[in-house]
Amino acid sequence: MSKYIFITATLLLIFINIAAQPQYQRGRGGFEQVEAERIAFITRYLELTSDEAKRFWPVYDAFRNSRELLSRERQEISRSFRQNYINLGDKEAGEMADRYIALQVQEAELAEEYHHKFKSVIPPVKVMRLYEAENIFRMQLLRRVRGGGPGRGPGGPPGQNRE
Repeated sequence: MSKYIFITATLLLIFINIAAQPQYQRGRGGFEQVEAERIAFITRYLELTSDEAKRFWPVYDAFRNSRELLSRERQEISRSFRQNYINLGDKEAGEMADRYIALQVQEAELAEEYHHKFKSVIPPVKVMRLYEAENIFRMQLLRRVRGGGPGRGPGGPPGQNRE
């Protein structure tokens, strides 16, 4: 029990420290800052016990890494198309479009695969809360990037007092 309190307190302190900073740093430090916030937010939103956290985070990290690789490849296709679309023939453009869609299908298959893995390490209600937490976190991040400030938007698990 004290381990759970220690982990929760540590993550909460990290989140408070990050939220108190006036703006995101650019570069690698900014990415690490956002990832620390993501971890703290998801841990808090899912109300993970220390045992659940030990089982959940390795699975979630593997999912995020795999999804990131697919996303990067899709972004590379988009970048390549934007830079070369004038010079592309129908065959080349068609191949790019086919690969782009194939990557989206792979992402959907990956989500389905990890959905089952998540259900094997945390209760189904927390799996659904994970999906909700990811969406809320993404929306908060977009608001901040657009200038909405760090304190905007919903910030806690359902049923808790929100701003």
